[in-house]
Amino acid sequence: MRENIFKIFENLPSFSKQNLRICFKGSRYALDERIKRAIKNEYILELKKGLYVTNLYFLKEPQKSEYKEYLASKLRFPSYLSLEYVLSTHDLLTEAIYTITSITLKTTRKYTNFLGIYRYLSIKKDLFFGFEKKSFYKNEYYVATKAKAMFDFLYLKRNLGNLEKEILEGLRINWDNFLKEDYYLFGKYVKISQSLKMQKIFKILGKIYA
Repeated sequence: MRENIFKIFENLPSFSKQNLRICFKGSRYALDERIKRAIKNEYILELKKGLYVTNLYFLKEPQKSEYKEYLASKLRFPSYLSLEYVLSTHDLLTEAIYTITSITLKTTRKYTNFLGIYRYLSIKKDLFFGFEKKSFYKNEYYVATKAKAMFDFLYLKRNLGNLEKEILEGLRINWDNFLKEDYYLFGKYVKISQSLKMQKIFKILGKIYA
């Protein structure tokens, strides 16, 4: 009877091909074939190339929303949830968001799997901050503050054209849910960035929070 090498991973939120190699005694080709069959039979689900979860684990996982967020940090590390995804959790965007967006120190990347689309935008190391730690069981991941998610969103937004019109109207941001304390924290991020564009945006927002 063929050994089920995936069974020992049924209680883990993810496992890698390297993990499988440790417990598999056959050749690399044989392992690749075993993985292909397991994916085809939906015994395991592919999160990205070389990273998987068992179907049983996913079906039994009660905290699926938190699981999806945690996986963002596993798909691309280091990273933290930010941009449209975090803004939408605070009801700051009028349009529905279905992509899970993150900031990373690595290059821009997108992954598509059975959970949806994960998009990562790159930022320079000096601006890789402004996030809070969250837990998924004993696993940690990071989420931008409301102010940092807004900063990242506007800092990385290109082709804004008429800056004031875009900020106040075009981007359809619900500024009522961006509180004065968020605005002040946003200002601290702007000061650290030394970005002329962000300084202009902060000045425009001052008309709302004056």
